[in-house]
Amino acid sequence: MIRLLLSGLLLAAGPAVLAADLLPDDPVLRTLMEGDAAQGDGNHAALLDTAQILKALGATPADGQDDLAAQWTQEAQDHGVTRSALGFRGRALGPAYRRGSLGARGSMTVRQLFFAGQRAQISVAPARGAANLSIRVQGADGNTLCAKQIGGAQADCAWLPLFTDRYDIVIENGSSVPAAFYLVVR
Repeated sequence: MIRLLLSGLLLAAGPAVLAADLLPDDPVLRTLMEGDAAQGDGNHAALLDTAQILKALGATPADGQDDLAAQWTQEAQDHGVTRSALGFRGRALGPAYRRGSLGARGSMTVRQLFFAGQRAQISVAPARGAANLSIRVQGADGNTLCAKQIGGAQADCAWLPLFTDRYDIVIENGSSVPAAFYLVVR
């Protein structure tokens, strides 16, 4: 009986430990996923904290994307959570984030300008649970600079452009089910 109870407790605790281990290393991706979790759990105090952290990191939505920090702040305030804003100083231009979803076997291409001599980095993480996603970065000449499966919490592609140019960022879903993801461009 005691073994059965202990086994049940270990199984119940297992996924929570795994979920924490599967959070991405990138602070913006991690914050986006923590915000999603706080919103899903109805934890509005944590949602406001997450929104303030996202702002402090200097992350802004990519063109045409919702400002999650503003939405999460409003949702928390609508539920009575109020705190004074944290006083952070950040960079003039921070990372841009995009939240997306792909249908089964779907793909999405984003064209992004990167400056010569400035480190470029792209990070992708599944938004909820495991997904069969991959990332590919191609130069204007069509050559692939980086191609990776997103096998764990996140995948990163980083390089130093020799010339200012536009690059294609391709996210693909190799699964037979839809998948959601976060993309951070630095």
